[in-house]
Amino acid sequence: MATLTTQSADTTPQSRALRSTVARKFLMALTGIFLVAFLAMHMFGNLKLLMNDSGAEFDAYSHALRQFLVPILPPYFFLTLFRIVLGAAVIIHMGLAIDLTLRDRKVSGVGFKRYVQRRYLEGSFAARTMIWGGIIIALFLVFHLLQFTDQIIKVGYSAGDPAVDQPHLRVILGFQNWGIYAIYFVAMLAVCLHIWHGFRSAFSTLGWRVGNSSTVVIKVCAWLVSILVFVGFMLVPTLIAFGVITQ
Repeated sequence: MATLTTQSADTTPQSRALRSTVARKFLMALTGIFLVAFLAMHMFGNLKLLMNDSGAEFDAYSHALRQFLVPILPPYFFLTLFRIVLGAAVIIHMGLAIDLTLRDRKVSGVGFKRYVQRRYLEGSFAARTMIWGGIIIALFLVFHLLQFTDQIIKVGYSAGDPAVDQPHLRVILGFQNWGIYAIYFVAMLAVCLHIWHGFRSAFSTLGWRVGNSSTVVIKVCAWLVSILVFVGFMLVPTLIAFGVITQ
C-alpha cells in the first residue's frame, strides 16, 4: 500500500534557502555595508572639530542628533530609534559571523585538515583574525558609548564641569589622555582590518566580483575605504594628543 509523504514547512526550498550559508553571507554583507555607511557619517561629524570655531559646529551637530525632527518627534526619539537599529545590525552581523565560522569548522572536519591548514597559510592576517577583531570592536563600542555618550566614564572632567554639556570639550579632554588615545588607536586598527577584509568579502558575496578587473577594483576600494576610515577617525585625536587642537 502506497503512503503519501508530505514535505514539512521546515524542509521547503524557501526555508532551506533562508537557512543556507549563502543567505547568511548575503545578510552579513548587507549589515556590514550598513555599518560602514554609519562609520562614514560618524567620521564626517567628528571632522567638524577641525573647524576653527571653538567647537561650536561640532556641539551643534551633536545636539542636533538629539533634537532631530523635534517637535514632530519627541527629543531623543530619532537617536534612540537609530541606536536600536544600529545595535540590531551589530548583533546580527556578529551572530552571523560566529555561525558561519562554526559551520566552516564543522564542514572542514578532520578529513580536510590539510586543506584547512593550507587555506590558513594562504589567508590574510585580517581574514584569520576577523572574529577576534570583531570582539575587540564590540568591546570598544561599549567603551565608546560609556565615555562619550552616556558619560559614565569621565576622562579629564567630573560632574558639574562645562564638558558635561559641551561635547567638543569631552572629546578634547579625553584624547589629551595618552591611554585613551592608545585604546582608540588599537581599536581603529581592528576596525580598519575588519573593513579591509569584510569589504572584499561583502562585494564578492553580492556578486560584484565577476572577473580579474572587478577583483582589482574591489581590492583597491577596500584599501581606500579602510585607510580613509582610519585617517578620518584618528586625525582629530592625533591633533588633540599633540596639542594642535586645544580648548
